[in-house]
Amino acid sequence: MLQEILTHTPIWVWFILLFLISRGIKASQDRYVSLKTILILPVLMLLWSLQGLLQHFGATIDVLMVWLSGIGLGLGAMMKFGNKNAVTFADDGQFHLRGSWIPMIFLVSLFLMKYAENVLVVMLPALKVDLRFVIVVSVVYGIMNGVFLANFVRAIVLLKKKKLNTVPETV
Repeated sequence: MLQEILTHTPIWVWFILLFLISRGIKASQDRYVSLKTILILPVLMLLWSLQGLLQHFGATIDVLMVWLSGIGLGLGAMMKFGNKNAVTFADDGQFHLRGSWIPMIFLVSLFLMKYAENVLVVMLPALKVDLRFVIVVSVVYGIMNGVFLANFVRAIVLLKKKKLNTVPETV
């Protein structure tokens, strides 16, 4: 059965996995980036999650509210417990992103979750209306999206504090 699932997976899915792995490798290294660059990955992950939710569960207010709640949980957890030194303001106006393998874990986890969700929905179409399945998928996508947004939010806070001429080392 696993072989059948893998052989029926469109080739473009594996290119997405390669892209995510390349982003995870890049995230493992310290680098200097602009605010726009920090925003790219979270926006892509938001759109990818939203696409899956809309495709499988529809654009209902309930699904979107659960997803948004998950975003709040993930973002809140990362802001409270995440690495407060992950983003710092550089002298040249860019942001220094500290390298970490954590984004790789979340990128691959999100891929595996979406892959499993797609396989399950194809094999068991009734899951599209199973409230427990819809809630779990929506909240997990949201949590992961919140995690990806954390560095962007930290950068915005640093930028606002810079405008007040009180740039802290970390947020």
